[in-house]
Amino acid sequence: MAMGILSRLTPLVGVPVGLTAAGVFVWQASFAAFSATTTDGVDNWAAGSVSFGANAPATAMFTASGLKPGSNGTACVKITYTGSLAASVRLYLKNADLGGTGLAGYLTFQVNEGTGSAADCSDFVSSANDYNAVGMGDTTKTLAAFNTASNSYATGVSGWAATANTTKTYQFKWQVQDNNAANGTTASATFTWEAQNT
Repeated sequence: MAMGILSRLTPLVGVPVGLTAAGVFVWQASFAAFSATTTDGVDNWAAGSVSFGANAPATAMFTASGLKPGSNGTACVKITYTGSLAASVRLYLKNADLGGTGLAGYLTFQVNEGTGSAADCSDFVSSANDYNAVGMGDTTKTLAAFNTASNSYATGVSGWAATANTTKTYQFKWQVQDNNAANGTTASATFTWEAQNT
């Protein structure tokens, strides 16, 4: 009789042991690992700039009328580069910015670069010739020919290596050729200086 009772009690003893084991596993799973983090300071990015200040003078260099063979002019413009990135500056004349009725083909044209601040070039000191190195006697070097040769950044002249707050002065010279085909014609132009970082 006693043996029968013991045999019935044995399964009851096994149940609490099983629950205790399951409880141990649950407790261990809820505390899986220690952790820690660290950070650096606030990271920032800012693009450098490629820009120009105001030209001096800020208006058109030439306004001339009543021209005849031999009429000529000289003017200077001072360009200031204000970008933070080193850049190469080139001068050109966009096709769309050359206008008039044909006088550009009879204006012998020259561009020099150097230093100076006077619009009339009275203090200009040349350091390089950018167009028409032969001089004003070369009648093939016209305003129209300059436009054909240098009408984009890729074909522009000068290649001035600019850094922040540096300046370059450009001298422009023109002369009306002795050609009757220039009679009654006009010309207009807007020059472009473009900087691309190096």
